[in-house]
Amino acid sequence: MPTSLSPAALARRQVATALWVCALALWPLPGWRWHVVSFGVALGWSLWARFPLRQLGRRALLLWVFAGLIAIGWLDEPDWRLRTGNLLLKSTLSLWALSLLVYSAPVPDQLAALRCLRVPRPWTEILGFWGRYHAVLGQEWHRLELARRARTLHTNRRREFTTLANTLGLLFTRAYERAEQVHRAMLARGYRELP
Repeated sequence: MPTSLSPAALARRQVATALWVCALALWPLPGWRWHVVSFGVALGWSLWARFPLRQLGRRALLLWVFAGLIAIGWLDEPDWRLRTGNLLLKSTLSLWALSLLVYSAPVPDQLAALRCLRVPRPWTEILGFWGRYHAVLGQEWHRLELARRARTLHTNRRREFTTLANTLGLLFTRAYERAEQVHRAMLARGYRELP
């Protein structure tokens, strides 16, 4: 349940979350037990804000796949279990903290807070465009995926990956074309590009 905060208060929350994530990332490997404190803070904040933990679970699954791929490189190390567990713990807690931050306020408020922190204008504009158009790209992906499933009658894994790669390429092309159209429309309405 996003709340309405002043840009300065939200900026303080963003800085605190960024420091929290940096502390998680830089915490020494043998001191992994201290992450229980971060887990308690994240759980308390989630319960207070009524954050949907299922949403975090779906994001964490994708994160764990990438973390597992990284951990494959550590299999010949003697402490690979500790490293893998530490990576999963730190990445999950960092994702949880950032998800709570994003959930705590709408995108325009987050951008106003970033401007209070004097984040460079290109970064805030890119984040603003993402905030406006990620749902559009999600709908476009859904349409392309539906069309792909309707036209694909085979169950060959190799062909499925090929058609999935083609669908991703088509999504990239459509996103690029849409970005060009939006950019031309913005220029027509008086938008001035950065020097």
